[in-house]
Amino acid sequence: MQVIREYAFSSLRRNKYTSSAILVALFLMTTLLSCFCGMVYTMWADDVFLNKWYDGDWHGELFDNSYGRDLEKIENYASVSAVMIKGSWEVAKISDSGRRLYIIQRPATKEYWNSMPEKHSILEGRLPKTDSELVLSKQYFEDHPDAKLGDTLTLPVGDRMYQGKVCLETDIWRDGETFRQTGTKTYTLVGIMDVTTSSAVPAYTGMSYMSRESIAPEDSITVYLRFDPMRDTYRELPALAESIGYEKDEYGEYLLRYNARLLADYFIMPPKQSFSLEMLVVPLMFLVLALLIVAVFVLIIHNAFALSLNEKTAQFGTLACVGASPRQILAAAVSEALILVIPVLPFGLAAGWFVNIQLFANINAHNDIGRAAPDIVPVFGLPAVLPALLLSLLTACLSARIPAKRLARSLPIEIIRQEEGGQKPERKRHKKRRKETGASETHWFNMRSRRLKHVPFAHAGRSHPVRFSGIIGELSANSLAQRKHSYRTAVISLCLSFLLLTAFLYSFSIQEASNELIRTQAMEDEHISVSISDGREADPEFFEELNQVPGISQAAVYNNLTCAAWVSAKDASPDIQERFGGFDGIISRNKYSLIKRDGRYRMRTALIGLEEDCFRAYCGRLGIDPEPYFSDPSLALIYNYTRDPDASTRRHPVRCGLLNLNQGQTLEFTEHAYDEDEGDYTFSLKAGELVDALPCADLYNAQHFTLTAVMPMRHVLDISAFCSERRHNSALNINGRFLVGSEGGLSDPQIEKISGQLEDIVSYYYGSGDYIFTDVIDQRKMIEDMKESWNLIVAFLTAFLAVIGLSSVWAAITGNLRQRSREFAMLKSVGLSPAQLQSLLFLEGVTLGLKPLLWSLPFQIVFMAVFLRLGEVTLAEYLPFAPLGTILGYTALILLVVLGAYLAGGRRLKHENIMTAIKDDTL
Repeated sequence: MQVIREYAFSSLRRNKYTSSAILVALFLMTTLLSCFCGMVYTMWADDVFLNKWYDGDWHGELFDNSYGRDLEKIENYASVSAVMIKGSWEVAKISDSGRRLYIIQRPATKEYWNSMPEKHSILEGRLPKTDSELVLSKQYFEDHPDAKLGDTLTLPVGDRMYQGKVCLETDIWRDGETFRQTGTKTYTLVGIMDVTTSSAVPAYTGMSYMSRESIAPEDSITVYLRFDPMRDTYRELPALAESIGYEKDEYGEYLLRYNARLLADYFIMPPKQSFSLEMLVVPLMFLVLALLIVAVFVLIIHNAFALSLNEKTAQFGTLACVGASPRQILAAAVSEALILVIPVLPFGLAAGWFVNIQLFANINAHNDIGRAAPDIVPVFGLPAVLPALLLSLLTACLSARIPAKRLARSLPIEIIRQEEGGQKPERKRHKKRRKETGASETHWFNMRSRRLKHVPFAHAGRSHPVRFSGIIGELSANSLAQRKHSYRTAVISLCLSFLLLTAFLYSFSIQEASNELIRTQAMEDEHISVSISDGREADPEFFEELNQVPGISQAAVYNNLTCAAWVSAKDASPDIQERFGGFDGIISRNKYSLIKRDGRYRMRTALIGLEEDCFRAYCGRLGIDPEPYFSDPSLALIYNYTRDPDASTRRHPVRCGLLNLNQGQTLEFTEHAYDEDEGDYTFSLKAGELVDALPCADLYNAQHFTLTAVMPMRHVLDISAFCSERRHNSALNINGRFLVGSEGGLSDPQIEKISGQLEDIVSYYYGSGDYIFTDVIDQRKMIEDMKESWNLIVAFLTAFLAVIGLSSVWAAITGNLRQRSREFAMLKSVGLSPAQLQSLLFLEGVTLGLKPLLWSLPFQIVFMAVFLRLGEVTLAEYLPFAPLGTILGYTALILLVVLGAYLAGGRRLKHENIMTAIKDDTL
């Protein structure tokens, strides 16, 4: 074995040209794998960072009431690694008049401040470090221009009171509310927070600091947790809740909350989550790309190793004759690969890292819209280095093993004969043909086409699929057919390189098409949206001004009252019976809000209250007379459908009937939609027309198995007046969805104009913290920014893959032409002119250049069909997004590179001395 190892080292020193070619191929391979693994790891790490930035670094929350006395059990729980605590609200009074009379603030521990997103909302100043330091909403400083950081406020603290009862600190304002002072506290303002509070709440929001020791046993606290190991979060959090005495709700679940997006980044899914093909799109895309990269480089580097082994055929035959086993010969070839790849690895890894840095620097330069978090930081830790390292070593070993294994199988005498003959042994019929034609070769060109059959490879390609007319065309086709084995590696590597690039483009373009189609549909359904929450009933003048804005083709201004309907098993529709086995079948899934009590079923219901003009327009679109619904407050339009959770997809919702319901039937409702609801008001509604459409697309996104009733807004507000305060306040929130008319063509300036008019009206009646206003123009700007970032990634990787594929083709063709010097010298010796030689090479180049496109077409079709299926995109929908220009351009580039390689080789062949070439047929 020592001899084999020494031979490998000396062989590398003697064959510097071939070793250099292999080193270049290994460097390119390591660079691309390093870049690819680093890019994937950076994208994953950035997604984790964004989830922590916006949502916080926590795994689970004890969402029910927790107290200071529970902390010892929580902190000592075996799998809990960190505890983030937020204290109860504290109210301080700052004024006796105005809309905002109080400061409401919550203290938080050091671990909370370090782990949760509130620290990123500090616009100016610093985090609080003592319980007397306060960071306060920017609204306070806007309303108090004289206030500045460092000011000290000594304020009375206590409770908000209404009708002799303590109010929640975050409740809306009520006439007759008073303040009961329980003490005095001094605050020092140390920071300004980027938060706003609805004007319905008469307070400014703030946060302060608290130590763990200051928490009393009876203090109400909110607890966020991190677990170690993280993968046990979905099992450990319910167990912890049980250990501290939590009670299950009506669905048999504890009131808990999970940071699901962060957990999903670590591939930790809820136990009850059903499998979906959509979950495989991104992982499958990266897996396919990684495998294609490895396959391409195996073939590219295998070609270089095959040339190297051909140079050393006699040496390996000699080693075999003196006792080297096939395994030792194989080990020598693999040792050569490892010796070459190990020095290249650090440089390739570093080059890939450098390329990643440049790539994400360009992305950050175009990623200013819609990203409040810091720029993307390229990361290159062990999760990126280790896969790149292992894949590089695997690729190098496989590349050397393939030709070495073929050589190791041969007998020693066959190896030596192969070297002496200059090529692989041919079949007997080829030998016979050489004997028959050997004497005639010198007359070939003078005999013209009749004597073409006497050329050594003249008949080898009669079955070749690509045929050209004339002697040169026949010669070109026969030449490729005769050397199909020597060209096989180059052609396959070129095909895989072409397939890798097209697969990469297809995967990203199909994903873009799927997302764009979904976004486009959503944008077509509503151009402008507004959500208002200020705790007051909207003024009629506000609605009148909204309705007077010209250019709006369809509007839905509505409120929503959540309640529940009690139904029996026989009320289930035929769809529910057939698809789910009735209401009991739905409940058995333990995933939906439907619940069974005393033989009856509680079904979640949404009462949608449409503004008067919007209700009339909605009825007009459905061909329904609206007047009975205004005159009878117990009459409602019923949308008796829900999305089928099994059959529906992102793009193609499938609806199924809910209840076996008839027009005129009376339904019993209760505001007690969930067990924790305090109110118990019940009422009856009579089913009017059973409609098959809702006022706006946003209402279709209701929870599964939710019944929807549509009424005039006034009637919904009258019903909510008898409900609990919480339920009534929720009915005061207003939502607006607007479609801009498309007469004369819909344009962005038209949408911007109408959006500006609507926002002016909303801002006149409501404060800045009372509403959220968006339109499709803002959404498009964010989407275009994101697309530009992705396009940079796609363009970069496309160019990189193209360079690698084309360089491998160039190397393969030039190397093959160098090996064929003797053949072309013989042809020139019998009269082949330079022009004919150039035509011969041109035809070979065209044939070879078109093969990648033709051979890869079946694989492209299969790949595209699979991803179109996963992305729910039809071929007709995909065509506008298909990268046809890039693929055709790359095909043309392949032809140019192939022809360029043949042209460069042809120039050398034309100037080469015939006698020298015939005598020397080495590399």
